Amino acid sequence: MQFTGDMSKPSPFHNGAPGARRAEQTFYAGYFQDEWRMRPNLTMSYGLRYEYFSVLREAQDRAVIFDTVRGILLPPSTPFYRSSRANMGPRLAFSWSPKGLENRTVLRIGAGYYYGPGQTEDLLQPIESDRVTVLLGPGAAYPIDPPAIQAAYDINDSNLRYQPRAYAPGYRIPERILSYTLSLQQQLPLNALLTVGYVGSQGRNLFLRSIANRIIGVDTEARTGRAIIHREFGDRFAEVDMKTSGGNDNYNALQVSLNRRFNRGLTVSTQWSWGHSIGTSAGSNEARTSQDPYNFRAERGNNNFDVRHSFNLSALYALPFFNDHRLLGGWEIGGLINARTGLPVDVNIQRNDVVYVDQGTGLVHNQPVLAGGRPVSVAVINTPGGGASRNVRRPDLVAGVSPFLTGGGRTSFLNPAAFAMPAPGLYGNLARNVLHGPGLAQMDITLQKKIPLSEKVILEFRGELYNLFNRANFANPPSLLANALGTGLNRIQPGQAFTEAASGGAFGVLNRTVERTVGLGTSRQAQLSLRLTF
Repeated sequence: MQFTGDMSKPSPFHNGAPGARRAEQTFYAGYFQDEWRMRPNLTMSYGLRYEYFSVLREAQDRAVIFDTVRGILLPPSTPFYRSSRANMGPRLAFSWSPKGLENRTVLRIGAGYYYGPGQTEDLLQPIESDRVTVLLGPGAAYPIDPPAIQAAYDINDSNLRYQPRAYAPGYRIPERILSYTLSLQQQLPLNALLTVGYVGSQGRNLFLRSIANRIIGVDTEARTGRAIIHREFGDRFAEVDMKTSGGNDNYNALQVSLNRRFNRGLTVSTQWSWGHSIGTSAGSNEARTSQDPYNFRAERGNNNFDVRHSFNLSALYALPFFNDHRLLGGWEIGGLINARTGLPVDVNIQRNDVVYVDQGTGLVHNQPVLAGGRPVSVAVINTPGGGASRNVRRPDLVAGVSPFLTGGGRTSFLNPAAFAMPAPGLYGNLARNVLHGPGLAQMDITLQKKIPLSEKVILEFRGELYNLFNRANFANPPSLLANALGTGLNRIQPGQAFTEAASGGAFGVLNRTVERTVGLGTSRQAQLSLRLTF
């Protein structure tokens, strides 16, 4: 349970103040741009933009600021993070049409820097840190009275831990993107236009996420065998959700489009792209907590929006029937095909921070092992540093076993036998987002007509049929493997491959479609509309 917002009194755990919170931040921006026609067939576009984003603050310094290096609370007036003032964003582009190609070819090249502070949620963590965490028993009554429960718990109670949200000392905004493009546009016979282009970008100083107050050691309690966990800053604080910057992303794509307008009322347009987005972070809200809290570089992998292939084809045809008739003529029919390869799937596994090794058998368990009422196991760190509050742990990939299932029905997608429980003290070797989910393909059709009712009044009818062939476009399957550590039925030991039962049952099964509403990814749906324009 979390206590937040307007508290009747300061918490004994920190220097928070009662009252509502109000966040403040100021943006400054200025730019100029111009276009210079250097020659009749050569144009240069150039510009410069400057942006500054002030450090977000609480209007009356009602914030709780945690020092992730020393494990202490700083004065509430301390700036949350740092903001760079050197945010100059130049842009430069050229467009050239060679005379020798009869003005049928245009070459374009351009690049520019772009800045952004990230989403506000990532900037106001100290304002949201005025909280304590309480584990309530099954007999808790509702409605809950937070001040009463807070007052009833002793500061030294092991069930009550203050968990602030904090920034690493080097956290700095804004995020920075260098974007660049090169394209060749060629007019072809039969009134067709072909464009082939390269698009790339490099993201720098992107948002990263990790934990502080990490586990540094563990002892075994002699009487019960349970673990006594030691953290960097002692027991006053729980595991701390920590944010910082310095992530990177690289995107490269080939884009091809072909457009043709026919003389008899038919227009066709098609586009295809082949790209790849890879880095240690996708930035802003796309950033996940690092599996290894000591090494952000190990997070290098495909980003959440990495779609390798994307294709769409659209056509619109003006029906040539009854063109002289006000009601029967003037109809247009169109079609749209969308297809893409799947989005990344990040396979994770549930693992405890601490496990217990039976000293007699060497087997690993989630709970202490007792014999004759006495512990015969020793507590060891399972995931170095911890990370239970964020639960981003990945399994080992079993060599020689395909992670995808073939046969057994279309909804069976991921193979649990391709993954294994990592050994205590090690992280899983599966990279971030290394697998991709199912692709998407859909065809839509439309029928439309405009009926002039008067010189200024037009009635437009439109009928649309989405997913004509009712293809099931599945979303990514559940990708969290259960905590099956132990012995006995449906249990496994480190290094052993998961079985279907041990994985949790729903793992890897396609159990929902991309969308349930009208639009891309939906089941077959029809929509009729009338629009009056006046």
